[in-house]
Amino acid sequence: MKVRRSDRLIDMTRYLLERPHTLVPLTYFSRRYDSAKSSISEDLAIVRRVFAQRQTGLLETVPGAAGGVRYIPMAGKEEAEAFVTGMAKRLSETDRLLPGGYVYLSDLLGTPEVLREIGRLIATQYVDQHVDAVMTVATKGIPIAQSVSQYLNVPFVIVRRDSKITEG
Repeated sequence: MKVRRSDRLIDMTRYLLERPHTLVPLTYFSRRYDSAKSSISEDLAIVRRVFAQRQTGLLETVPGAAGGVRYIPMAGKEEAEAFVTGMAKRLSETDRLLPGGYVYLSDLLGTPEVLREIGRLIATQYVDQHVDAVMTVATKGIPIAQSVSQYLNVPFVIVRRDSKITEG
C-alpha cells in the first residue's frame, strides 16, 4: 500500500530518531512505504535539512550497495550553552548543598527531560570518535550513562567494587 509523503516523513523521522548511529538501507524505507528510492532520497533530504536547521543532529548518507542513511544525534552550541547555564543556576541553589559538601542531584537525575539533554550533550562530544561502550561506577552516574549510551547506540557497563550474587 502506497504511503503519503507526510506520513512517510513522520514515520521515517521517528524510525531514525529511535535508532541513532544505525545504518538503514534505502531499500528498507523503499519497501516499507512502497515508494521509489528517488522519493525516499527526496524525503531524507527534507529530514536532513530540518535536522540541520533545528540542530537535532546529522543525517549521514553512506553511498554504495551496502550504504544507506544513519542519524547522528547532536546538540547545537547555543542550545548546549543555554542548558548548561540553566543547570549551573539550578545546581547553585543553596538548598541543594548537603552535609559533607555534597550537592543534591536526585531530583534532576530522576527527570527524563534533563537526562535526555545531558545524554545528548555528552554524546555530541564523541560524535567523531568510535565508542565501544559507556562505563560508569555504581552511583548516580547510572542514569547518565544509560542516556549517553542510548544516543551513541552502544552498551553501558556498570563497574562495581564487588559483584553481587544476583548479577549472574
